[in-house]
Amino acid sequence: YLLGALAEDLLLQVAAKKTAAEVWASLKARFVGADRVRAARLGTRHGEFELLRMASGDTLDEFAGKLDGMAARYAALGSTLEDAALVKKLLDSVPDRLYAAVAGIEQFCDVSTMPFEEALGRLKAFDERLRRRGQAGGESADGQLMFTAAQWRARER
Repeated sequence: YLLGALAEDLLLQVAAKKTAAEVWASLKARFVGADRVRAARLGTRHGEFELLRMASGDTLDEFAGKLDGMAARYAALGSTLEDAALVKKLLDSVPDRLYAAVAGIEQFCDVSTMPFEEALGRLKAFDERLRRRGQAGGESADGQLMFTAAQWRARER
């Protein structure tokens, strides 16, 4: 079954192998690499993960997609990126407008056991409420929640 799923060039590479275990070991070495190469790749991925930040134009869904992609690259190397690490990265990387939600999540939820999807859902719900409130006129035009004393006096005139 394994040989039938291989491309012709790969089939020629493993044709001399006598057992399925030898075929699998050969393919694993080719695509995953030796343990040292794998460890180096994991180190590179870890560095990329640490440097990953939410860009100013990114939506929560776009950033979540980047995090999911990073988790998939970890999995391809035989490692896992735990939900706790993904949740921490998500909460640490959101824009300033979502800090109130982050504070609430951290205060009232156990983020070490929270699934990534739950944290993302909570942030998206908060973000949607902010957007609705902004459209309904809950904020002034320049994004302030409160007037300065001078603005208040000017408004009274």
